Amino acid sequence: MVQMMKCVVKERPEVGALVLTERPIPTYGANDILVKVKAAAVCGTDVHIHEWNEWSQKRINPPSIIGHEFAGEVIAVGEHVATIKVGDLISAETHIVCNACTLCHNGYEHVCANTKTIGVSRDGCFAEYIAIPAENAIVYDPSTPVEIVSIMEPFGVAVHAAMEFPLAGKVVMVNGCGPIGVMAVAVAKKCGAAKVFAIEINKQRAALALQMGADEVLNPTEVDVVQAIKEKTDHGVEVVIEFTGNTKAIKTAIECMAPEGKMAAAGLPDGSVDFDFSEFVYSGKVIKGIAGRLMYKTWEDAKGLIAGGLDLSPIVTHTLPLEEFEEGLRLMKSGECCKAILIP
Repeated sequence: MVQMMKCVVKERPEVGALVLTERPIPTYGANDILVKVKAAAVCGTDVHIHEWNEWSQKRINPPSIIGHEFAGEVIAVGEHVATIKVGDLISAETHIVCNACTLCHNGYEHVCANTKTIGVSRDGCFAEYIAIPAENAIVYDPSTPVEIVSIMEPFGVAVHAAMEFPLAGKVVMVNGCGPIGVMAVAVAKKCGAAKVFAIEINKQRAALALQMGADEVLNPTEVDVVQAIKEKTDHGVEVVIEFTGNTKAIKTAIECMAPEGKMAAAGLPDGSVDFDFSEFVYSGKVIKGIAGRLMYKTWEDAKGLIAGGLDLSPIVTHTLPLEEFEEGLRLMKSGECCKAILIP
């Protein structure tokens, strides 16, 4: 008799079409592990899948289980698995790469063109169980709260972006303080930033940015951010960590950069960003795209930051049963939460 599990499935290629249903517990191969999901975090990507935006339409082939941020207990391992054992508490790198292309061979697995993504191009973690390649599992101390382990994947994006350029002694701007931006604020302060300006219009998220270590929050609907930064710094900010994906906000951030300033850009704008390229060139500025996490350096950096005392508990603002996934999506879309966690 086939054993079944509850899960959240994108049933059809249209707006909505997310249902709580049952599916067989997944099988696993010789190099895979089977994981009992203990907690799964709601991401903006899940909202996009619900809304069936252009990004989703290009990447998802319904019906499929959604969700990609999770913590779980390993309950079975494939015959060739030697590094993961039954009982381990794990999170997972969501990018499953080919390990065979030129990019992978040169240490750029995080931008492998053959990437398959958990919860997007293959079944995800809004379920009681998930099967993944063993090489993608990251083991955590069993005493770590599962809610914290479940947000290690997005925390990795914050760590990758914030640690792309040296921050010690620098004036830093975190542009956009959604869940990943707020985590980047904490990373920047932990890495020794002299001052962190957080740019955010949502008052709840602005307050959380201050709680996580921001020295000052600027609301672009209330102040001229460029003017304020010029008045509060010698030449502008030395490092920008960009998460808004808003074309106007990105242009503003570029204008706030000091000569020789650096930008780590993780936000994805819907359109092109118009800015003075000649001024950009002559001032020696740099923009570096941030794709996911470095595999697997970022995960080790993230573990080190947690071991060093960085506290992510304020990030988890809501915990809900899996059956209330629609409320989790609503909270994320409205900006009423930082991270909402679903418990299967």
